[in-house]
Amino acid sequence: TAIVEPCEAPRSTLNPDLKTTEELKELYGVPIFKTFDDFLKSPQAKSTDGVIIATSHSSHYEVGMKAMGHFHILMEKPMTTDLTEADDLAKTALRCDKIFMLNNTANFRPSAEKVHDMIKSEIGKIQTVKCYMAAALLWLFENPENEGWNKPTGSMQGNGFGWGQMSHALAWLFFVTELEPESVFCSMSYSEKTGADLSDMAIIRCAGGAIMNIHGTASLPFKSYFESTKDIGIKVFGSSGVLSYAGEDQHPESGELRLERYDGTEVHLPGFYFENYQADGDGPESLQAFLKGCSGEKFLNAADALIGRKVVATIDAMYRSAKSGQN
Repeated sequence: TAIVEPCEAPRSTLNPDLKTTEELKELYGVPIFKTFDDFLKSPQAKSTDGVIIATSHSSHYEVGMKAMGHFHILMEKPMTTDLTEADDLAKTALRCDKIFMLNNTANFRPSAEKVHDMIKSEIGKIQTVKCYMAAALLWLFENPENEGWNKPTGSMQGNGFGWGQMSHALAWLFFVTELEPESVFCSMSYSEKTGADLSDMAIIRCAGGAIMNIHGTASLPFKSYFESTKDIGIKVFGSSGVLSYAGEDQHPESGELRLERYDGTEVHLPGFYFENYQADGDGPESLQAFLKGCSGEKFLNAADALIGRKVVATIDAMYRSAKSGQN
């Protein structure tokens, strides 16, 4: 076990209490390496089964390609913000005999597998998907100091709520519906302070004729980091019925999973479980699944490289469409 961190005293506007590498070394009793190459040369690498890549979006590709084939990988989302890099990561992951997972925690909730199975068996052919996600994140995207969240770099056509939040909802939707996006038309509204997109509205046409209507905004009122959860509403319309899943993230009692069949019968399952970012306990279900995979146990990879690639391609197309006014 080891930690790779090039900065001895990392700092972030999002968390003023980040520990120094010396404090991390003492807390976890593990060595610290300044580069991933240094780690690869170390004795610790030889006894490591898996790595968690929680670096900046722009470095996911470089670190991921170095780790590929050597270790099982759990990578923070989005997989990358460059479509060429996403293609390369996905193709390489498919050729390797190692696990590649994205840390889309909502995908690994038991409720996500339940929704997936109900869509497949209960509502017939998917016709339309409607998804709404609102978050209280103006403080993040309208702060000029948060350049990593509001300024595009490299091949990015924009930055903001799309890359920062829509990757969560899209990964979940692509897992539960198994839809394949083909074309995207998108409009965005932007911050006058930073230029980041604050609200996104996209129409995504998928193979087989299904249409996805995706709306996201950062404009919910902010209370506190722990009190301000996300408001999410999802409906999947099929040839045999409609599945609805809605509520406030982190407040299970606020919503339910509902199936309404066209024959008049209904199923109601209380509870809304989406993302899991609780710091207590054994970690989110995504981490638990990853540890099972590293141990050789059976697990469901609900956010693999192909889903990651779909998400990157869709968000990239959203920014390009918003910029050009075309599909």
